[in-house]
Amino acid sequence: DEFDSRGRGRVALTAFCLGLWTGLCLVPVAMDRRLWHWTAYGCMLGLFHVQEYLLTARFRPDVLSYDNFLVNHSKSYTVAHVACWLEFWTEWRFCSWKSPGVFSVIGLALAALGLGVRALGMVTAGRSFCHTVETMKRPEHVLVTHGVYAALRHPAYFGFFWFAVGSQVLLKNPVCVALYALASWKFFADRIPFEEELLHEFFGSAYVQYAQRTTIGIPWIPTGLPVQPRQGAAKDE
Repeated sequence: DEFDSRGRGRVALTAFCLGLWTGLCLVPVAMDRRLWHWTAYGCMLGLFHVQEYLLTARFRPDVLSYDNFLVNHSKSYTVAHVACWLEFWTEWRFCSWKSPGVFSVIGLALAALGLGVRALGMVTAGRSFCHTVETMKRPEHVLVTHGVYAALRHPAYFGFFWFAVGSQVLLKNPVCVALYALASWKFFADRIPFEEELLHEFFGSAYVQYAQRTTIGIPWIPTGLPVQPRQGAAKDE
C-alpha cells in the first residue's frame, strides 16, 4: 500500500506538507519584518523533520518509514506544538514585548546548536543509530566514541533538548520555555537511564569507562550505570 507507514505515497505527502509549512512560514516576515523569529522557528522545525528522515534514509534504510519524519512522535509532541503556536500568536496580538530582541538571538543560537549537534550525532553513529531504544544488540551496533561522541555520549538527545528549549526562547514564549524544558527533561530522565543500562549490557566495562570521560549535556539527568560518571556530567536519539 502506497500510503502505509513504509509507502512512497505517504512519505511524498509528508515531504510536500513539510515543504508547504516552510513556505507558509515565510509569509509573516514578508508582511512584517519583526516576525523574523517566527519564520526562523518555522523553517528550522521543517528542517528538523526532513533531516530526521533523510539521515535515516542514508544510514538506516533497513528501518526507513514515514515514522522517521517524527511528525507523529506522540500526542504530547503534537500538543506541545499547538501550545507553542497559541502562546506565540496570542502574545503577539496582546503583548508589546513580543518583538524579537536579544533573547530571540540567544534562542536562535541554542536551537541551531541543538539541530546541528543532533545531525552530527546521527551522522557519526551511522548504522549504530536508531530512533527507538533497541533492547537487542545488532551485529553492526558498535560503541561509537569518536567525533562528537568523544564529548557527548548522547548527542542526539542533547540536540533535541536544546533545540526544543531554544526554539521557545527564540519565540519569546515564556510559558512554553518552562513547559518544553520540563517535558523534555522528564522524557530524557526516563529514557537515558534505561538506555544506558542496555548499553552497559551490550558493551560492559567499556561503556562505563566511556561514560566516565563524557557528559550528557542535559542538566541533572541521572545515569543508569553502576558507576557514576565524572562529577558534573549532567548516543542515539
